[in-house]
Amino acid sequence: MLTWTLWCGLLFVLWIYFLWSRRRFYLLTLKIPGPIGYPFLGMAHKLMRREDILNEFGIYMAKHGPTIFSWLGPIPFMIVSEPQVVQDILTSPHCVNKGIIYKAVDDGAGVGLFSLKDPRWSVHRKLLNPAFGHKVLLSFLPIFNKETAQLLSQLDALPGGGEKDLIPLLQSLTLGIATQTTMGCDVKSEENFKSNSLMERYQCRWARQLSGKEANYYRAKTEIRAFIRKLIQKRLSEDTEDSIKSKDKNIFLNLATDLLRRGVFDWKNVEDESNVIVFGAFETTANTVYYVLMLLAMFPQYQERAFEEIKSLFPNSGDFEVTYEDTQQMVYLDLVLNESMRVIPPVPVVSRQTSQDLTLTNGIVVPKGVQIAINMFHMHRSKKIWGPEAESFNPDNFLPHNTRDKHPYAFIPFTKGIRNCIGWRYALISAKVTLAKLLRNYRFKTSFKFEDLYYVEDITMKLKAVPKLEIQKRM
Repeated sequence: MLTWTLWCGLLFVLWIYFLWSRRRFYLLTLKIPGPIGYPFLGMAHKLMRREDILNEFGIYMAKHGPTIFSWLGPIPFMIVSEPQVVQDILTSPHCVNKGIIYKAVDDGAGVGLFSLKDPRWSVHRKLLNPAFGHKVLLSFLPIFNKETAQLLSQLDALPGGGEKDLIPLLQSLTLGIATQTTMGCDVKSEENFKSNSLMERYQCRWARQLSGKEANYYRAKTEIRAFIRKLIQKRLSEDTEDSIKSKDKNIFLNLATDLLRRGVFDWKNVEDESNVIVFGAFETTANTVYYVLMLLAMFPQYQERAFEEIKSLFPNSGDFEVTYEDTQQMVYLDLVLNESMRVIPPVPVVSRQTSQDLTLTNGIVVPKGVQIAINMFHMHRSKKIWGPEAESFNPDNFLPHNTRDKHPYAFIPFTKGIRNCIGWRYALISAKVTLAKLLRNYRFKTSFKFEDLYYVEDITMKLKAVPKLEIQKRM
């Protein structure tokens, strides 16, 4: 008779064979290529380090093509960087829900617009859309201008001091803008709402544990939650019947607290959505502005063209008011912004999951329960789409004759479709006001080479080594 150990060993081998056969069946049935991976692990061992993920995705694409099927442990997943397949996914009512990788965000920010499941997400999105309407965004321009003027005064002390890390200054700028435009007050100087606390809170949990920052994370999360709650309570306590009627209900916090009073939102909804909105407005804008400055420093010929356009609109250096009409005349700056977000997308990968079977345009049926990684980083850099120089930086890629024949989903820095970014217009206007003032007043340089950049997948795009910038005063 077989011993217990031999029985266990046989069952283990049969289980491995079952998993392997199931995976081969998926690959043959779906007709989507990809690595089978190891039993139990799948390809999870290749994707454990965030700094390796984009590199591994690139290797898979080179070997298997732009749409790949594999496994993360026992979980089937797809990596997609083919525009038509991306469109099929982002416009499908069966792919509205975010993937399981966003659980780490839920822990830090709470469950808000970023990761809510449908149909609750659809309800929240419809209720909060007015906070990002055109008239509301126009009302933010004085704040954009005022905060950027303060940044100019800080930068005036830096010329002649060599290369500097400007990210803390930009994060302070965008945090001040974000809290004023969404929460109605400037909290960037408050100790419990420092930008480094925000970043600690949004690190992935496993990364915090490995780096020994778990205690700092929980402290930051608790403090920021308490501070957001305090702001909400203050707003509610100050409200009278007359003041409620006189307030612009489309300002985010006014809108959220009004929904709370009417019983549509509960306290947790207001807190979670406040956290998500502040973070979304704060970090992506800071990164986008910095990456534009960095790329223009690496490619000075394009920086000079952007400067000449801005100088034609604002002949005098120093502070000046940028209007919405001014931002619409910054045609070359639009090219620069788009090209920067193509080469370094604000969010390199977004995740969805199928809630029902999904039929793609090519006839392939993706089963319910599949995790999907939409790989914008490699799609934006595809030589098949963007030509042989796709991995370099050239704003001319967005001249009308160069984009005319591109697939509408070949460039999606704010995603697209049903669940696109609620604040994409906000981000672009804020970035253009900031860049106009910075590029008119300073020339940016760096000794860091473009080809030495190493990109790290995160909630938002990160760089393994962040180039420092030298600034020179313009007249």
